[in-house]
Amino acid sequence: MTTNKNTNCINHYLNCHIMILNKSHQAFINKYLKEKNISYNQYELLLHIYHDEGSIQGKIASACGTDKCGASRSLKILENKKLIIKKLDENNRRSYKLFLTDKGKKEVEELIEKEIQWENYICENIDIKKEELFKILNIACINSLNLIKKSQ
Repeated sequence: MTTNKNTNCINHYLNCHIMILNKSHQAFINKYLKEKNISYNQYELLLHIYHDEGSIQGKIASACGTDKCGASRSLKILENKKLIIKKLDENNRRSYKLFLTDKGKKEVEELIEKEIQWENYICENIDIKKEELFKILNIACINSLNLIKKSQ
């Protein structure tokens, strides 16, 4: 059992901590997304494209946990804002590969700077290096995904 003396909050489970981090992250980053007129869901799609340019729409939707129709609508909005471009996949004429425009890269890189600020702030008073924390969290994510695969 973990107690946070600053907020008198007692969290019994890991997921409580994860939810608090996620909600505080969204509150932090949404301020900057609003300035850029980008929704959180659109931001997730942009980040995925940034890290895996040339991905196909279905793969991006799946990786972001979004249904194909919702992802399609969001991607169309991003395309209209000139943040992404679609190119027909030569291997499969029914799908498109997605790329960031120069404007899209600039927007994402500015938001990544805010992500780093947030990470540095929340890791500030922890007696573990940020890289080590990320390593531990990555293992927890992999274990969680493996548990889901086992139970299917």
